Amino acid sequence: MIPNTIHFVFGLDPSFGGKPFSFLHFLAIYSAWKVNRPDNIYFHYHYEPDTVWWGEAKKYVRVNPVEVPQEVFGNPISHFAHRADVVRLQQLRKYGGVYLDLDVVCLNPFEPLRRYDMVLGRQAGTGLCNAVILANAGSEFLKAWFDSYRTFDRNNWSRHSVMLPLELAQEHPDWVHVEGPYAFFYPLFNEPAGARLWAGHVLLKHQVGWMGRRILDHTRKPGNFHAPLGYIGHTLRSTAWHEQVLARSYCVHLWEQLWWEPYLRHLTPASILRGESGFSRVFRNVIGLDELTRVAALAG
Repeated sequence: MIPNTIHFVFGLDPSFGGKPFSFLHFLAIYSAWKVNRPDNIYFHYHYEPDTVWWGEAKKYVRVNPVEVPQEVFGNPISHFAHRADVVRLQQLRKYGGVYLDLDVVCLNPFEPLRRYDMVLGRQAGTGLCNAVILANAGSEFLKAWFDSYRTFDRNNWSRHSVMLPLELAQEHPDWVHVEGPYAFFYPLFNEPAGARLWAGHVLLKHQVGWMGRRILDHTRKPGNFHAPLGYIGHTLRSTAWHEQVLARSYCVHLWEQLWWEPYLRHLTPASILRGESGFSRVFRNVIGLDELTRVAALAG
């Protein structure tokens, strides 16, 4: 059984990847603790944050200083994101448990999935995303995944983090349990359904235009997008349907690198407590108004 231990990786770059430890990052840690009640939450870092929200988050974690990997199997690693990719696999091989990116917010317990040896989720149209990983320390899949870094190429951005896990799962389906696209990574960063998460509605012409472009991409470049039409078509469903799907998800990936400017920089305790976005409504039901009021008070 996969241990009820959660892992986060942060601070492998002195600039913290351009963004200091924020309310979003606190929310990731807090929701992981609140929803899953883990035995431990490990916070693996090299440069420790120093913000108000880190002071609050630190109450829930066990800090674990790590060295910043400069290479893997002799292959140089220069970007902090690729370094984090390596560290997460190293720590899972050591401890086992659940790895989460710090822009992943938990909505339902991972408990039903912990009976497997290894669990990944589909990022529709791309592969199996490493922003959420559940694994036993001795998992065959985890070992093979890490060993695949012998061919790591820093110029191929998502090869080892998204595409290669899918190929490995196809070669060894008995090594891994794969959850569908609504379990961890709904909505995707590049679909109009994401706007429903924050605004509660999407203009029909935006929906149709996006679907047309994706279908055209699929026709012109068969290897570019492999999501089933049923998944693409969900964009036209009602706001209530989208919120119901989100509420049943184990977690939601908030795609910090792409959603910061349009959405996440506006995320505050007050916006969740009183806001009417789909994310606010769903998250209020997960945490509860009394607890959110307490968290909002921390902001001063």
